[in-house]
Amino acid sequence: MRNYTPLFIAIRVIIYSMFIYALAEAIRFDALYPMEDGYFGEISRTEFSQEFILLVLVVFYLLLGKRYQPVQPVSNLVALFLLIGLIRELNFIISWWFWPALLVLMTALWMVWRDFKKLKSATQEFFAQPASAWFFAGFLITYVFSRLMGRSKFWLLMYDESNYRMAKAATEEGMELMGYGLMLISAVEFALVFWNRNKKNEQ
Repeated sequence: MRNYTPLFIAIRVIIYSMFIYALAEAIRFDALYPMEDGYFGEISRTEFSQEFILLVLVVFYLLLGKRYQPVQPVSNLVALFLLIGLIRELNFIISWWFWPALLVLMTALWMVWRDFKKLKSATQEFFAQPASAWFFAGFLITYVFSRLMGRSKFWLLMYDESNYRMAKAATEEGMELMGYGLMLISAVEFALVFWNRNKKNEQ
């Protein structure tokens, strides 16, 4: 497959490395030049980057399902899950975020019921792709590891009550952004796989 030629892999490694560097620089700039909400608050480059990536991912997975029907039941659920995450990230704008998030959750449950018979094959097709490993890694970093690293009791082992919050916030928000970045890389990898597959089907 052309996606896995040495040259194409090398190009992707370089591009992905530059992308990760850009994410790290966004975090560094938040430390150097904090915005009006202070270090790593809701109004910060790190948070804005998270929200932008989430928006891109929601749109991508909705389009993926529309363009490639075999994975649509799963890609729709992934998109809705990420949309809930985006709504939650925007809680500083939408104080009543819980209700739209609940509506999205109910929609997702309805889709599970509607597409129940298709879910097994769609899940197998989705996770059979190497790109799903990027997505799963990003999910674990953002929704599991960053939360564990953000526990106050961990930081209080090294810092005083008065000065641990900045290091905690930088680590937790930075890891969240890294996880979302890996999910965005997974979207690129999925796009490459299914774009090539559609090209072959058209030939």
